[in-house]
Amino acid sequence: MIPETELCKLALKYGADKCPKIGHTYTPFYYEYLKENRQSFKKILEVGIGNRRQIKYIPGGVIGASIRMWRDFFPKAWVYGADVASESFFVDDRISTYYCDETKEEDVQRLVKQIGSDIDLVIDDACHHIANQVNLAKYLLPLLDKKVTYIIEDCRRTRQVRNTFFEYDCYIPQLPINEDIRAHDGIVILKHK
Repeated sequence: MIPETELCKLALKYGADKCPKIGHTYTPFYYEYLKENRQSFKKILEVGIGNRRQIKYIPGGVIGASIRMWRDFFPKAWVYGADVASESFFVDDRISTYYCDETKEEDVQRLVKQIGSDIDLVIDDACHHIANQVNLAKYLLPLLDKKVTYIIEDCRRTRQVRNTFFEYDCYIPQLPINEDIRAHDGIVILKHK
């Protein structure tokens, strides 16, 4: 049985597929891993906001479900979302969204200039292709403060990512498989050594 946490409830509220009742088993892990930082994190960036096509199968799902979840979970943080789909852009309390093509280094550099390098947490929930995941991390990590926690979601090749980023501390948590949905893609967490 996968435990339901406060973060699971927030994901369910907005329709984020990070929770076991909708999709992945990320939120129980995230809750335990990040709960000590709830009051200290000030800037969160999630690349990949979501669009109508992605949420149409999730009852009650809204565009930006994950960034709304993070905003509610981290009460002192400003949450930034980045995407290539203009329909994904919106502004809300402590939320700003920006255009960024994760495959273009100049877009990533512009994004960091707009929001600053002092980001506490980055979540890559964009296109889920290994080459794009690796390149985005290669573009972003050198631009960010050394304290950043960088998470790659929906990673099908976690060991390949770990072997690519040997100069960083790399953690690949063992997550339970959601038997109802068979969602078992992993996550990789990178931190500066």
